[in-house]
Amino acid sequence: MAIEIKKLTEENIRDYIEYLKIARSLEPSLMMTDTVDDEAIIDRLVKDNDGLCKSLLAYENDKVIGRLEYHFYTCLQDNYRMCYVDWVYILPSFRHKGVAKSLFRELETICLESNINQYFLIQADNDSAAQFYKSFDGASSQLCSVLRKTLT
Repeated sequence: MAIEIKKLTEENIRDYIEYLKIARSLEPSLMMTDTVDDEAIIDRLVKDNDGLCKSLLAYENDKVIGRLEYHFYTCLQDNYRMCYVDWVYILPSFRHKGVAKSLFRELETICLESNINQYFLIQADNDSAAQFYKSFDGASSQLCSVLRKTLT
């Protein structure tokens, strides 16, 4: 399996939208949206690319098969730089084939180039995800409570 990792850009946004539609059709309960609005997604990327989370797309044979979304932030007090991974999703038929590991390798490269001290994510709660998290060298895992408040 030859996997290529690309950053999401205006040039490949339609590839991402096609992948999102496939993911939504396969596992709608895991997606964070009920619909895929092509033009709204394109409009957001074009108008506010700097303000949006960044995405890495995993390709095989010119088709997106997985995605990792992240953003950087810095603590004012001590200048500690962090990356929050807020979404990782691999199409079901491509899981357990190194796609997510490839995405995280690219993320680590980007983080190092950007002087990021640490990355983290809120872990999924399933056996497959737990197995994946255990494969990370030099990482720790702990349970934590998350406060959420929907404002709109």
